[in-house]
Amino acid sequence: MTSQTLHAARRPCPRKDIVARAAALMGAAAVAMTLAACSSTARQVPVPYAIAMTADTKVNPDANGRPSPIQVTLYELKSPGAFESRDYFSLQADAQAALGQDLLGSDQVILKPGQTHIVQRQGNAQARVLGIVAGYRNLENSRWRLVIPLPEAQNTNIYKVWQFSPNEEKIQIAVGAQGLSETDRGRSWWPF
Repeated sequence: MTSQTLHAARRPCPRKDIVARAAALMGAAAVAMTLAACSSTARQVPVPYAIAMTADTKVNPDANGRPSPIQVTLYELKSPGAFESRDYFSLQADAQAALGQDLLGSDQVILKPGQTHIVQRQGNAQARVLGIVAGYRNLENSRWRLVIPLPEAQNTNIYKVWQFSPNEEKIQIAVGAQGLSETDRGRSWWPF
């Protein structure tokens, strides 16, 4: 064996070196992508909620004492201040003007005596309260306005792989003969 042949046998094959480097780079890229997919997020997720409104069988009596349908309006709000300071008629005439930037959304329902209606919302991380207004015939002697705190948005400081959706909050409202009231609240209870 000559010295040239011996020297060539000891030199590493350049192909094997390139393959090893490429495999190492692909492995590092795979690890980096896995870590990016599992990265932590610190964001707030709004809690969905459902409101079950039940009208009393004697709701909104007319001049003869007969129960009558009633209009109920729900306002999703950033804060209760403007809502609590406005009168019924300004809220009904132009809610956007009356509530300004506090108003995030609204729903309107007409309930017949004894009827239950459910409104489901996805929630809003900015919403803090739900303002409820009922159009009673006798506004002066009725509790026509109700403010209910909404569930706070939940922090999901959990890895993306294991993120969750918050359970729906259940809120039950009684639309009584002469006023509104919250009757029950929770995440596991639901009458229907």
